[in-house]
Amino acid sequence: MLANQRRPLSSRTTSDTSKLTTPLLIAARNGHDQVVNILLSQFNVDIEQTGTVKFEGYVSEGVSALWWAASHGHAGVVKMLLSLGADVNHATTSNSTPLRVACFEGQLKIARLLINKGANIHLSNKFGNTSLMIASYKGHHDIVKYLLEKGARVNDKAYCKASALHFAAERGHLKIVRLLVENGAEFSKSEQGLTPLQLAAENNNADIVEYLVSVPQVNQEDCVQALELLGASYANDKDNYNLCKCYHYFRWAMKERYKDPSQPLLKTTLPPVKAYGDHMECQTMEELEAIKDDHNALHMEALVVRERILGEDNPEIPHAVVYRGAVFADSGHFERCIALWMRALFLRFKNALSIYKDLLRFAQVFSQMIHVGAVLEYELVEHVFEHCLLEFDNDEGRIKSAESEFDRMKAYTQRDCNVATALYLLIILIQVEDSDKHGERLCHVTYEFNRRQLRACPLDRNYTPLHLACDENTRVDDFHVDEVV
Repeated sequence: MLANQRRPLSSRTTSDTSKLTTPLLIAARNGHDQVVNILLSQFNVDIEQTGTVKFEGYVSEGVSALWWAASHGHAGVVKMLLSLGADVNHATTSNSTPLRVACFEGQLKIARLLINKGANIHLSNKFGNTSLMIASYKGHHDIVKYLLEKGARVNDKAYCKASALHFAAERGHLKIVRLLVENGAEFSKSEQGLTPLQLAAENNNADIVEYLVSVPQVNQEDCVQALELLGASYANDKDNYNLCKCYHYFRWAMKERYKDPSQPLLKTTLPPVKAYGDHMECQTMEELEAIKDDHNALHMEALVVRERILGEDNPEIPHAVVYRGAVFADSGHFERCIALWMRALFLRFKNALSIYKDLLRFAQVFSQMIHVGAVLEYELVEHVFEHCLLEFDNDEGRIKSAESEFDRMKAYTQRDCNVATALYLLIILIQVEDSDKHGERLCHVTYEFNRRQLRACPLDRNYTPLHLACDENTRVDDFHVDEVV
C-alpha cells in the first residue's frame, strides 16, 4: 500500500531548460546503487524510463538509467541494472547505446560488463558511427583493442563513408592507426573523397603519414600525394605554420616521383589560377629548389597542390585560401587578399556551401580599406553584394529543408547575419569614391534587396531591414565595419 502511494513521487520528472529527469536517472548518474535498488525493488519504478540530459555539452533525449550510469563509469549501478533486467541495448533518440557512450568516455570496465551481457558491438548511432569508430576518434586504444578482440568490424562505414581508420588518422592517434591497419583496415575514401592517409596529411599528423606511406597497401602515387598534401598543410595553417616542414615534405615527395628516373611519376598540373598569381606547380627538383627561399612562391605552391589533390569540390579547400588572404590583409596587401577571398567565395558558392562568413569578411576588409584610404572599386563591392542577394535564396532553401530544429535555427541565424551584411555593403557602396557615377546601378541592387521582403529576428522581434537601420540598438560588427558603417 505504501509503495503504491509513493510511486508517483518516485516517477516524477524534474526539468529545466535542457533537462528532464527522474529520481532513478539522478541516482544512476551519481552512482547511488542503493538508491537505485530501493527505487526498483520497493517502488516498482520502470527500469527503462527515460529522460533528457545534458552531456558533454550536448542535449541527449531518451536516456535510460543504464546509459546514464555507463556514461559516468558507475560499474556498481551498471551491474545492478543489468542483473535486474535492464535492456543492454536501450538506445537514446539519436540511437546511442550504453556501450557507445562507455566507449566515448573510455570506460573499458563498463564496456566489458555490457558486452558480457550481450551488448551489440555493431550498433551505430544516427550518423552511422559504431562503438569502434567513436573509440578510435577519442583515442581510447585499450577499448579499440578490446572491441577488435570481440569481433568489431574494422571496415564498417559511417553515413559519411568514413571508417574507424579515418577517424583515428584525422585525430592523430598513431597507436590506434597501427592497430587498425594490423587488423585489416582498408584505405577507402570518405564522402569527401579522402583516404585515411590524406586525412592525416590534411590535419598535419606527420607521424601517421610517415607510418602509412610505409605500409604495403599504399601505392607510390598515394604516397607522393600524401607527402605533398602534408607539405601544403604546413604552409597555410595558422596553428601549424612551418615553411621548413613544408619544403621538407615537398622535397621528399619530389624524390619519390623520380625514384625511377626512367619512369618518373609526373604531375597532372592544373590550369593557372589568377588568385594564386598564375603560379605553375613545380615539376622537377630543380624547380622546387629554385623557390626554396621564396616564401610567397611556397605559399602559392601549397595552395595549388591542395587544389590539385583534393579537388575544387572538396569543402576543405577554401580554408587555406582564406587564411592566406587574411595574412595579406593584415599587411595591407588588399588586392592580393581580395583575389584569394574571391577564389574562396567562388569555391564555396560552387559547392552550395554557406558563405555568410565570407560575405561578412568582405564587408570587414572593404571597411578597412575605406578607413585607411585605399582604393576600392565600386564593381568589386557590387559583385559581393550580388552574391549576398543570391545567398538569401539559398538561406530560404536551407530553412525549408532543415531536418531538425537545430538546423532550422542555424539557417535562420545565418540568414540574419546576411541581412546585416547586406546593409553594411549598401552603406559601403554609397561611400565608394566613384559611387555617384553608379546611381542607377545602386538603385537596382537596393530594389533587388527590398524585393525579397526579408525579416531578421533580433531579440525575437520580426524586423525588416528598415527597422534594423533605424534602431539605435542594432549591433554593428566591430572588426573595422563600425569605423565606416
